[in-house]
Amino acid sequence: MRKRKGKVMLLTLLIIILFTSIIVAQNQKKVKVIQKTLLSDTINVPADSLWVILRAFDKVAHWTSELEHSEGVGQAKFEGATCNKRVCLQDGKKLVEELTMFSDEKRELAYELREGAPGFVKLAKNHWRVIEISPNQSKVQMDVTIHLSKFMGFFLGGIITKTMTKKVGIVLDELKIYAETGEVSEAKKRQLNH
Repeated sequence: MRKRKGKVMLLTLLIIILFTSIIVAQNQKKVKVIQKTLLSDTINVPADSLWVILRAFDKVAHWTSELEHSEGVGQAKFEGATCNKRVCLQDGKKLVEELTMFSDEKRELAYELREGAPGFVKLAKNHWRVIEISPNQSKVQMDVTIHLSKFMGFFLGGIITKTMTKKVGIVLDELKIYAETGEVSEAKKRQLNH
């Protein structure tokens, strides 16, 4: 009888330790992290020419239909940058994004969404990098990171990842059109005509 009680107590203790470990691990990870690296198709312009378009952080809505409007605000905190923040309209909603890194030398910039995200989005940031393929060809790499609240991330993580991947793909496709032709995409033309 004593051996059985001892085994039951040991089993109970192991279960308590296991559940405590699970709870501690869950508390340490308070967000669901979505990280995605997306690469454009080859863009038939030199890397420096592509960077001229992308470095105009405040003018992105001029060539992509994913934003209705964008404008720069605030004194630039990074040498060469056109502004500190970008205020955008997307689907009628105001978004404020702040530059967190900018380098003409490396042809890259990074920014974080500061205002306009739903409450369950704890962090949204993007890092753009121009990659030289050959003297007249380049690509853009976008590293997107989103932190969602644990509960909503569990339910919406897949949908948000799919939607974000689709939208970034559109931005990259429209950038290719604009860089290669100097013209905006058909979707942007329709948006401008409404």
